[in-house]
Amino acid sequence: MDRITPVINKDSHFAIFPIVCVDHCAHIANVKFSDVAIDGEKIAQVLTHGYNCYQYDMVLLFLDAYIEAQALGCPVRFTPYSTLLGPRSIQGFDRTNEIIKAAQILMEKIKVPLFVSIKGPFTLASFLTGMQDFLKMLLKDPTHAKAVIEQALDFQTKYLERLLEVGANIFIGDPVASATVISPVVFRDFAYEPLKILLSMIRKKGALSGIHICGDTAPLIPMLDTLGTDILSIEDITIKSTTLKMGGVSTSTILRGSPADIRTEMERALQEPRLILSTSCDVPVETNPDNIKAMIGWAHEYTDN
Repeated sequence: MDRITPVINKDSHFAIFPIVCVDHCAHIANVKFSDVAIDGEKIAQVLTHGYNCYQYDMVLLFLDAYIEAQALGCPVRFTPYSTLLGPRSIQGFDRTNEIIKAAQILMEKIKVPLFVSIKGPFTLASFLTGMQDFLKMLLKDPTHAKAVIEQALDFQTKYLERLLEVGANIFIGDPVASATVISPVVFRDFAYEPLKILLSMIRKKGALSGIHICGDTAPLIPMLDTLGTDILSIEDITIKSTTLKMGGVSTSTILRGSPADIRTEMERALQEPRLILSTSCDVPVETNPDNIKAMIGWAHEYTDN
């Protein structure tokens, strides 16, 4: 059942999805993440297990942040979780086919909207060059920085075309584009247009879209609201935005808080006229499943009332 689209269309108050990703699903399924990370069938299996366990309103196929970076030559290690070891230096190891395979399986298995996570070109470019070098490049050699972003955008447009053919919805993660890291001027000049291009592709296919940006987003909201995305996943949902927001429960609360703490944050969040009730970022791997079940259970109870 699709409870996400009615919220987007202003026909419903809220839907529920703590940002449960592949790593947590593998953890509760007692499967090694390092085995799952390279196998599309196992990715689909653990995400299906997580969905069956929690019964949230959408599924997010987010494996790790470095899928595209690794395909473009960045070394990645699983210890047991994904760690980026440095900028491009090796022959790429492409796991995008496994993501597409997992998406195809999930489209057949689940009855709620499926979103696949991809990286924003700005963030991907920072992985390709190394974060510190990239941030320096933005100021000292903007022409080179734009060239790297264009390379990242070229890869992402081709990858996105393949995902859209599967019929998946798309969530774009662009954490380095946060105002915690860069200024609004840098966002406007380097990160905005690549996002706009990807979102235009998604709209033309009739798929749903979301953007997730960590940290401080308040100075970016005027620009984010003009991108035309369906969902904006941010840490502070009290910020005024014309775009449907996603969030409301902090990751520290879902990890360490009591069910009562979670409920308090949920009640506060549901003062929003419309919301995808969620965690502010992805659910930590070691989160007690009882906390996630409490969050979803109370949301269902609230809906029933």
